[in-house]
Amino acid sequence: MSIKYSLIPNNLTSDPEDHMAVVQDQTSRTIDDIIDEIADRGSTVTKADILSVVEEYQAVIAKFLEDGDSINTPLFRTSASISGVFEDQTDSFDRSRHYVRLNVNPGPRIGEISEDLPVEKVAATRVEPVLELFKDFASDTQNDTVTPGGAAELRGSHLKVDPSDANQGVFFIASDGTEIKADTIMRNKPANLIFMVPDTLTSGEYEVEVRAIPRGNTEVKTGQLDSVVVVP
Repeated sequence: MSIKYSLIPNNLTSDPEDHMAVVQDQTSRTIDDIIDEIADRGSTVTKADILSVVEEYQAVIAKFLEDGDSINTPLFRTSASISGVFEDQTDSFDRSRHYVRLNVNPGPRIGEISEDLPVEKVAATRVEPVLELFKDFASDTQNDTVTPGGAAELRGSHLKVDPSDANQGVFFIASDGTEIKADTIMRNKPANLIFMVPDTLTSGEYEVEVRAIPRGNTEVKTGQLDSVVVVP
């Protein structure tokens, strides 16, 4: 199998001929798929046994993270960082102003795989919003911080929305699944949106989505920013 990709205009560069790759129709595997694959390889243990080990593995990782440790495995590595502004040298961590972020990066085994993955160029099978960059004007950061009540910009492709349709727009998705829509959009173009961040966002991480009906489509399509943004 190969990673299928198509090319779309790159609106982040000044050259109108520049394009960028968008992965097409990638299968998303779940933990159940992994367990089934292990069992199908002729393992002598049952699926129930495999599931029990996997759950213990995940529980121990969660415990180490809760203890403040980092994880270093062949598959992935974790590290912690703290966001937010400290007023001076005597200031201390305050959850109303600061936020702990867990960062996850591929380990050496994943890195080795990515170097040799086969790719295949295909015609685009779907047109949907592509979010390339989130800029928060108040903090002057990109793909990092979001300021409630401040202005922000999204750049990409197929971003233009219909403000009269309640199902379209810019949405912030909290870690508990709560969705908060940006009500005010000042610039509404296919290549970029400028809007007011909802002032009701509380501290935490958010996924950013644009839901729109791109040209040639009749249904709402969803695009998501690759990075999460954080309210400190």
